[in-house]
Amino acid sequence: MNDKREPPGATPGDDTSGLILTNLTTRSARNAVETEAISLAYEKHIYRARRKKRGTEWLVDEFVRGVHHDMFGSIWTWAGQYRRHNTNIGVAWNVIPEKIKVLCGDFAHWDSDRSSMPVVEIAARLQNRLTQIHPFANGNGRHARLITDIFFYSCERSLPKWPQIQLEAQGHEIRDRYIAAQKKADEGEHGDLIRFIEGCLKEQK
Repeated sequence: MNDKREPPGATPGDDTSGLILTNLTTRSARNAVETEAISLAYEKHIYRARRKKRGTEWLVDEFVRGVHHDMFGSIWTWAGQYRRHNTNIGVAWNVIPEKIKVLCGDFAHWDSDRSSMPVVEIAARLQNRLTQIHPFANGNGRHARLITDIFFYSCERSLPKWPQIQLEAQGHEIRDRYIAAQKKADEGEHGDLIRFIEGCLKEQK
């Protein structure tokens, strides 16, 4: 699913600041190269990786940044670096490290042996908080979904089949439903986002 949660103030898709591969002069060309790079990141973190063990604190600041760098580091100079400017979505740039640290601590509790929180709810909360923090200049939605997939893999669950909304006749409707679910989750109501992710899991079966 493309990262389409871009209100005014978010980094626009046509912003080429920090572009390493300067020959990628069109957005479609950049999208194609990013898709290939993200596939390699999936190979590294899921298909060829050992599963993370429940109860281990694998979600840490370095890992959050490292996954983003693996996704976009061959294309953008700012990959794996927290943004240094404010946007209309996300927390103030100067509190990003603190918010990531809090999220990592919360996740360690949700994913511990002491927690009875269902796997899909943990996934929804993790994805929402990462998206809400919006730590990077771009690619936040795709990054949050890969982190979510790494978590599902750690639980020996099937990976969600995230909809390719740009290829689907009802893509706008799916995107609107996803954004609405994320906004409700921002307010602490995770039910719609849980059901959205459950639908993606059913598509995978």
